[in-house]
Amino acid sequence: MDTILRVLWSSWPSEVAKGNMPPNQLAMLSLSDLPGEIIHQVLAYLDPLALVQLSQTCRTLRSHAENDLLWARLVQGNLPLPEASPSPCSSWKELYTSHYPYWFLPRYKIWFADKSHTGNQLTGQLIVARYDHWRGCIEAYRLVAEQDQGNHTFVFWEWNRNVVIHVFNPEVQLWLDDPIVQLDLGIHESGSRLRKEIPMRREVNGRLNAIHSRIFLSRAIPAPLQNPSMALWPPKILPVAQRVRNDSPTAFRDDAHKPSRLDEVSDTTFRIRKWMEFRGMAGPLGVRMGEDVMTFGTLPAECYTPTEEKPYQGIWVGDYAGHGCEFLLIIQRDVIESTGPPGPIRISEAAEPAPPNGGASAGEAEHTGAGDAGQAEHTGENNDAEAVDPVGCQGRLEAIKLTGDPNVPRGEYTWIAEDIGRRGLIRIAEEERFEGARIVKSWGHIAARGFRDDSYIPSQLIMISHDSLAQYWVEFGHISFFSRVNIGDYLDVEAPEGST
Repeated sequence: MDTILRVLWSSWPSEVAKGNMPPNQLAMLSLSDLPGEIIHQVLAYLDPLALVQLSQTCRTLRSHAENDLLWARLVQGNLPLPEASPSPCSSWKELYTSHYPYWFLPRYKIWFADKSHTGNQLTGQLIVARYDHWRGCIEAYRLVAEQDQGNHTFVFWEWNRNVVIHVFNPEVQLWLDDPIVQLDLGIHESGSRLRKEIPMRREVNGRLNAIHSRIFLSRAIPAPLQNPSMALWPPKILPVAQRVRNDSPTAFRDDAHKPSRLDEVSDTTFRIRKWMEFRGMAGPLGVRMGEDVMTFGTLPAECYTPTEEKPYQGIWVGDYAGHGCEFLLIIQRDVIESTGPPGPIRISEAAEPAPPNGGASAGEAEHTGAGDAGQAEHTGENNDAEAVDPVGCQGRLEAIKLTGDPNVPRGEYTWIAEDIGRRGLIRIAEEERFEGARIVKSWGHIAARGFRDDSYIPSQLIMISHDSLAQYWVEFGHISFFSRVNIGDYLDVEAPEGST
């Protein structure tokens, strides 16, 4: 402590700064003896709980701990977009404490659930959380996508006229008519907030929703206590730091699933309990039906934020034909030794006609075994052992479903390109539709309904741009598209009617 005080006082023009204060007097100094501007700098490193505890020590430190600039920093640190005012609250401290400890919701923005809003465990859902500065509330809505029916057409691939290309023009938007999270100001009940289930507003667009919902915190399972038989969320193939239990015979009502201390709170997961209640059917209490609990998890920003070296990673939306649009995470990893796909492989024996340009057929250009490449139409770049892959065209791409369908559910791979560099390169497209695109080997994940008999089949990934990819499902004879989703496009909150 003596050393810290000497450093903090080093610029203070006093006997302390001159080094003339005796050691016994220096030891008697306290934090409140520091100049105000230095106290503020020290307090800027404290978390909100430490600020509150400090404010209970003496009047001097309380006045410093309640400096609204400190609380403004805490609020702004959880928001992707800066706020100019704490309105409708009178101070930043009031705003922060009103939503504590749920500020992690807008901080991480993207959240995906183990179930859909209707309770389907295969499809899941993706939501975007944000702060509404007009109402001072934290809210989250489902991100939905649908194919533009006016442009839902298909064409044939000029490189192979037996292959159908499904034109993809998705319309991605937030489903504002059905909020998943609505945390209003002053909604917290008295008492500890760690184990409380917080009721959320039921009114939507002036109408009272018949579904009740409560949000509550979850308790992370330490990594050493996790085992393969334990049902966890998020799934282990996703690169997340914390996981929680995904099943409970008590529907997560017991205290073992809820944090009792701040250090037990998982700020990367949370839960929502939903049910319907019918009054007048069984006395004043009514009947409670259809109760269900959804568990949500998030992703570290570095795994979906594109960089110069990893331009393909991000949140994407894909075309899954009759299943509709689905959201996925694409991770671009450094190349590791090829081990094949993480599951059984199915190689179709069906022969394909040669493409019209006389090149190798799609079947010849594909894999011939687990992790082994067959003959392919390679470019000079691929044959040159000394060639260097272009920046960004290196590594392994893994596409993991954040929302799923009855065949391949959420939390599973949908396709994997083991090496998008020269070792996985099949050819550079010359046909007009994909001209200049790299076409690399990949594995597509398929399964029967209910995720039965899943396997990986040879396929090809067509790398059109950093914002557009296409997957050629060789066995099925069709090409489907994937488009990047920019989450930042859905964080702005429109002004309510009549506001100025």
